Parts: sequence; structure tokens; C-alpha cells
Amino acid sequence: MKQKLILALLLAVSNVYATDVSKSWESAPVYIPGNYFPRSTKNLDAVTQVYPVVIYLHGCTGITPHHDRAWAKELADNGYMVIMPDSLARDGRIPDCDPRIKGPIGAFPQAHSYRQEEIGYSLEKIKQSKWADKRNVFIMGHSEGGIATARSAYADVSGIVISGWTCTHKINPKFDGIHSPKSIPVLAVAWIQDPWRQGKPNEGVCSDKADGRLLKQVNLQGAGHDTYGHANADVIKFFKDNTK
Repeated sequence: MKQKLILALLLAVSNVYATDVSKSWESAPVYIPGNYFPRSTKNLDAVTQVYPVVIYLHGCTGITPHHDRAWAKELADNGYMVIMPDSLARDGRIPDCDPRIKGPIGAFPQAHSYRQEEIGYSLEKIKQSKWADKRNVFIMGHSEGGIATARSAYADVSGIVISGWTCTHKINPKFDGIHSPKSIPVLAVAWIQDPWRQGKPNEGVCSDKADGRLLKQVNLQGAGHDTYGHANADVIKFFKDNTK
């Protein structure tokens, strides 16, 4: 009887998890080549053409129109379907940072584990789809999403783009380095004077953590954090070069 109760509780927890992470997918805007307005993941079954896919992971404050959606439109204009899981659509999810202090505040400690769940769930949905070119699936993330991209360890992706993150943490080894298989090409884009990293444990550049990977580092000169409008040609070239 006790074993049955434990099994029932485990199943209940599993179902809650599955329902919760699915909300990030169900709320994801999808940008499709040739379409100006984004589509919902709920009506992707109507898509008849097959596209290379980019899973785009927003920063800690959620999907922004001037940066994240701009990147999605740019990539769609270049032939890629872009799916943007919305982490903040999950139950009880709040931002784990404060833009005023340019850093994390510990308001939602589960944020980083949530992002890994969202990548995994998105990849599973893509595998089950008819519209994805499964030979060409990429991950791109900015800021908190860039951390998630650097920490992702999935072997079945064609490349990763780390935006606004340094792959460096001098205190916490969980956030130090790049965790993807070394066979997967990497593009890292960051500002030299990024107020989110200067003088902090995450000051550095991803190329210092390449560890034998095929990694290109784009260092943007000056001060900033957002990368859209500053590294577009490098990002598009990376995707094109690594699309089979």
C-alpha cells in the first residue's frame, strides 16, 4: 500500500512538471520565414514547409520587442523558423534579476533549472514535428538565456549562439565554462564593457573557456548588453555556415 502511494505521488509530481513546462512552449511566439506576424505553437500543424529551427531563449526580464523579437524577425528573414519559449509564462515564475543593479537578485533561484527544462521540452516537441528540419536545430540565448545556452548539454543540435554572457563564473563552477559537446560549433557575442559583468565574478569572455571547441568570439567594442543590431552579420553567417 505504501509503495502504491509513493508511486501515485511521483506520478502526480511528474504530471505537474509536464503541465508547467509546457506553458513555456504553448506561450512561445514563433517567427516563420515569409510571415511578418508571429504564430502560436498551437497552430504549427498547419505549416507544410520544412524549416531549420532556432530555439531562442530570452533574458531574465522576458521576451523584449526591441531585442529578442528583433532577433527572431532577422533570423526568420534569413530562412529560419524561430521558436521563443516564454519562461515567465510558467506558474509562479518571476524575474530573477533587477536591470537597475544589472544583476541577479535571487528572487527565483529555480530560474536556471527552469531554462534547461524548457530547452529539453522544446527539443522534444521539435523532434515530434513535421515542420522542423531535424538536421538543423540550433539554440541561441541572450543574457540569462545565454547562460542557459552555455549550460545546455544536448548533442542533437547543430550549433549554439551565446549572446550577452561570458561563460565565466569564478565562484560557482556550475556556471563556469561551456557544457555542450565539444563537437558542436559555438558563436559567442558580448560587449567588452558590459555593465552586467564588469568587476563581477562573471567578467571574462567565452573564448577563454573554449577548451578545444570550434568557437568564434565576437567582442563588441564599447559599452552595452543587447547584441541585436551590432552582430547581425556574424550571427547569420554562423547559422548559414553550420546549416547542412
